[in-house]
Amino acid sequence: MQKWRGYKQAIEENFMIVDKDKEKVPFILNPPQVDFIKKSTDRNVILKARKMGFSSLLLAIACLKFLHGKNERCVSMSFDVNASTKQLERAKQFIDSYMSINRLDYKFKYNTKTEMVFANVDENGEKYTNTLRIGTAQTTGFGRGDDISFLHLTEVSLADNLEELLAGVGEAVINDAMITLETTANGYNPFKTFWDEASAGARGYSAFFYEPKWEYSEEFLARKRKELGRLYDQEYPESPEIAFIASGLHFFDTEAMRWYLDNHKQPIKDPYV
Repeated sequence: MQKWRGYKQAIEENFMIVDKDKEKVPFILNPPQVDFIKKSTDRNVILKARKMGFSSLLLAIACLKFLHGKNERCVSMSFDVNASTKQLERAKQFIDSYMSINRLDYKFKYNTKTEMVFANVDENGEKYTNTLRIGTAQTTGFGRGDDISFLHLTEVSLADNLEELLAGVGEAVINDAMITLETTANGYNPFKTFWDEASAGARGYSAFFYEPKWEYSEEFLARKRKELGRLYDQEYPESPEIAFIASGLHFFDTEAMRWYLDNHKQPIKDPYV
């Protein structure tokens, strides 16, 4: 079975999630989530509209590795304090639903506000320990020397020093670890530079952009355009360029930049050159 099919089946059969109607339902992956796990590599960066579900998906994969792997060190960190609190609640909900559905009662070695540790013995009698750490990325140099096997960083566009963060990530993970950075845009800041370089194949990260049409109907988006007005492009950008133009602080007027983006033309090439 392909790896992505294994993740999809395991998540949908074993995890519950609170949906947009605040109802606890089986975690059925949406189209952008399925597309990402099909195409993901060991190094990924996701630029997205809001509420596309990537934080939930990556956290679910981390929980699967924590529950089923051996000597896994899974880390999910956010540069948004509010988001990290939600991630912690969601992780414990995933694990609780897994135990309930499978009628299991795991005893964890540690179960704190930021870390869960699972010590177990495999079929050969060998002991192993899995760790799941969730929280706020307080510094760009976190995790150095941790031998992380799965790393998920969300809202990385808010990082104070992205290059230092990436250097720290390189020191923190093992060779075959999966690293995924995902975020909404935050204007023309260092993340914009990293995104452009990754999109051009210059940083070793596979770049993914998911516009709102992956998840939302035309009717929903039309309603949001009316409700949000000028803020629509910030919340539901239809291209990476619009995402960066509509977010953050700008010297130039946002609407003027959007007009230029929509109306610019490629220069005519001189046939004699």
